[in-house]
Amino acid sequence: MQLTPTAIVFISALALVEFGLLAAAWIVLFRTPAARLTLPKWAWAVICLVQFVGPIAFFAAGRKPKPVDETAPHPDAASTTARVVDDLYGDR
Repeated sequence: MQLTPTAIVFISALALVEFGLLAAAWIVLFRTPAARLTLPKWAWAVICLVQFVGPIAFFAAGRKPKPVDETAPHPDAASTTARVVDDLYGDR
């Protein structure tokens, strides 16, 4: 069976995208703390290798959202609010 040049280019492009996604997924996987992952690191590494859509699955569902500290106010919140009030209503 011979492939047409168009098919060879298409398959090569898909392989390049797949290997790029695999490399990116592994970099993110090994830099992400284990507490932020939905499965153990070894499981995600295997999923990324075995399945064609493994890296996409990792990026979509592999990481928990980073926790947000809502108790700490923005450092400039008070001064920004005071400046806006002064700009709108003049010095009080």
